Amino acid sequence: MGFPKYKAALIFSPLILLILYLSVGKYDLSFDSLEQLLFSDSIDRTIFLNVRLPRAVEAMIFGASMGISGASLQTTLRNPLVSPYFLGISSGAAFGAALSMAIFGYKNFFLIQPSAILFALVAVSLTLGLSKFRGQFSPVSLVLSGMIISALFAGFLSLIQILVEPEKTQAIVAWMIGRLYTITWTDVKVSAPLAILGIIGLLYFRWRIFVLSMGDEEARSLGINVERERLMIILLASIATASVVSVTGIIGWVCLIAPHITRFLVGSDPKILLPASISVGASFMLLADMISRTIWSFEIPVGVITTIIGAPLFLYLMRRAQNEWR
Repeated sequence: MGFPKYKAALIFSPLILLILYLSVGKYDLSFDSLEQLLFSDSIDRTIFLNVRLPRAVEAMIFGASMGISGASLQTTLRNPLVSPYFLGISSGAAFGAALSMAIFGYKNFFLIQPSAILFALVAVSLTLGLSKFRGQFSPVSLVLSGMIISALFAGFLSLIQILVEPEKTQAIVAWMIGRLYTITWTDVKVSAPLAILGIIGLLYFRWRIFVLSMGDEEARSLGINVERERLMIILLASIATASVVSVTGIIGWVCLIAPHITRFLVGSDPKILLPASISVGASFMLLADMISRTIWSFEIPVGVITTIIGAPLFLYLMRRAQNEWR
């Protein structure tokens, strides 16, 4: 399956889903009159500009960040099970954000994000340090180390919930399950700059990721500083992940399933895989969040939907591509 055949679909799928996302819901919107949606004082304009549009933008930023971060880490570390979640990045970011909420309150957005990024970097550093064996990263030890560090920070997160005041605990718990229903333009402004920086950085490094995917010895023979380039890629993925997790909470499976869907469609060449994973990740999040707010009479947290969709789909894709990573 070549990329040219799917190029148009990958480019336009987020746009098509965005239009559908903005139209449907408990209150259906019509795009027959854009002037009314953009310039009138109607309830349609309020729902469109202040409720659905910022939520849709954040969903796309989250999906794009997780898609390209997961694809970059899986390719760089040559492990199909690697993702920001399994490396401890998401758990570290969640702990950092919760710690900031506990100390400074959940309304101090510009303190939550630096704390999330800091502890995301701490978590992934611990994971990489634990997994190194004789100077090399073992795929099995990398996943096991990530699980250990994720569990460690999950324990710290639970401890925070026990120690803080009840109202802060409620805010942290509501944030932990992964939500987009409270997203405002302020959240978008907080998360977007660093997320976009991480995405652009990973796209810039995609040729290095391509070389690293061939193995350390081959990369060194081509003059690549393997350790430095790998750490730079992990840093960019951590920044992109932590910046969105700091406002959305933990929404699982996106960083794992989006790269596998993309790889199934376009192949494993990082020069194509990385930009395509942005589109697939954004589309996946728009679809999941649209389901979360329309499938039932009340809204289901989008993290629940991504898990229900992602787990069986991941198993299916892994069976289809079981020989690819051998």
